[in-house]
Amino acid sequence: MSNSDITEPMIPAMQSNPNLKEYHCPHCKRFLFKGNVKKLNMLCHHCHKLIIADGNEVVLKKTDKILKKE
Repeated sequence: MSNSDITEPMIPAMQSNPNLKEYHCPHCKRFLFKGNVKKLNMLCHHCHKLIIADGNEVVLKKTDKILKKE
């Protein structure tokens, strides 16, 4: 295979949106996804524990402290 066979991807890479929040598991603190949600009902794909929470309860600050709904 030569370099001339390489083509640009058909779907361009998405740019990171600064308005999206990072969500982390409240049990194992590992990354879940980026987005904006009001309520969260899911199973963590790392620790396999059920997460039922307000969206603000699973967003971590840069200091790794869990935000509580104000």
